[in-house]
Amino acid sequence: MEKYISLIGLPLVVLLIGLWFIKSSNRLNRYLVKIEESKKNLDIALAKRYDTICEMAKVAKSFAKHEKTTLLDVIKLRQETDLQSLGKAIKDQNQAIDHIYALAEAYPDLKSSQEFLRLQEEIDDENEQLAAAKRIVNSNISLINQEIVSFPRSLVAKVKGVGKIDFLQEEDLTGKKSIHDFNYDL
Repeated sequence: MEKYISLIGLPLVVLLIGLWFIKSSNRLNRYLVKIEESKKNLDIALAKRYDTICEMAKVAKSFAKHEKTTLLDVIKLRQETDLQSLGKAIKDQNQAIDHIYALAEAYPDLKSSQEFLRLQEEIDDENEQLAAAKRIVNSNISLINQEIVSFPRSLVAKVKGVGKIDFLQEEDLTGKKSIHDFNYDL
């Protein structure tokens, strides 16, 4: 009788371990899909923001035809595909926006143009959407990273070759952490 129990018990244990491995593998796969989906949503937010930046550049171009370098820099912006490149794309877009705003300071008519003001509001909305998309990506990255470092799923992750994923970073946080140099004058 003990022989039959051990003959049935060993395959049952192997079957249970196999089922657990499959379940854990599928869970990691779902997290990877969620990260990819949230990354695509971030791509959409960046593309929308890029289109608005191009519209701002066109409006600015009508006011400052000789400011070619700023406008050409905007046109060179492109969509990035991996998580590390997304940070660079966001930084490049931020620089382009800064250039356009600086250009608007030099041309008061541009700064007061209704179309330019509408585009500024659109950029503000898109910045909020972009920040939300980045939070979602980082939340999904956090979920998979938690699974990867938790035993025994870490074994499944290692077998599958799934490693820790870096979070999207905010650029230049040093100036945003301290209010030491804040100017309180109105």
